[in-house]
Amino acid sequence: MLIRVAGFCGITSQVIGLITLLVVISQSPWFSWTDNDLSVLGVMGSARHVFNFGLILVGALSFIFAIGLGKSFLSEGRLGRAGIASLVLGSVAVSAMGIFPRNIDIPHDSASLAFFIFTPIAIFLFGIRAVTIGQKIWGNLSLSAAILMICLQLIPWPWPRGAIPQLLSGLSWSIWTSALSINLLVKSISPKITRNELDKKIADV
Repeated sequence: MLIRVAGFCGITSQVIGLITLLVVISQSPWFSWTDNDLSVLGVMGSARHVFNFGLILVGALSFIFAIGLGKSFLSEGRLGRAGIASLVLGSVAVSAMGIFPRNIDIPHDSASLAFFIFTPIAIFLFGIRAVTIGQKIWGNLSLSAAILMICLQLIPWPWPRGAIPQLLSGLSWSIWTSALSINLLVKSISPKITRNELDKKIADV
């Protein structure tokens, strides 16, 4: 049951995030994708409270998703446990960005940095974990999403602010979360497997 709840929360978090962004952007004609960061939407305009509340809700639902993911075989072993811990921290960081908008500099900047560090680390660890037990599709998807999130933040973009790379990084996380959530709902990703089953899977790789 927890796994299905996690899948529902994972998908819902990304739907809410998308709807929130579309609503806030539609109410913010002053916003520029090249001259602003996304975080400015939380401190300017009539829809700033919608943006901040959306972040808090997305983070809370993502937290439940991360906890439920701890019941799947991806959480087995040191890599899995480290991945769950990193994903939980990344989820908390999303809510923290809404609780502390951009005008509260240090807490907001710390939360933003935490999200863009812990979330790709979590996805990368899950990718390695999936590959080692023969789940190559999920492994490749996870590794690609993690690498893309990191690279998008490191590329020297020609624009003065980072709304576009922030959006693209968020989409990578969103696609990964949504795909994994769907599989949690349909139980394609099974609950934790036994040690004998795990050893057999590793031996078959």
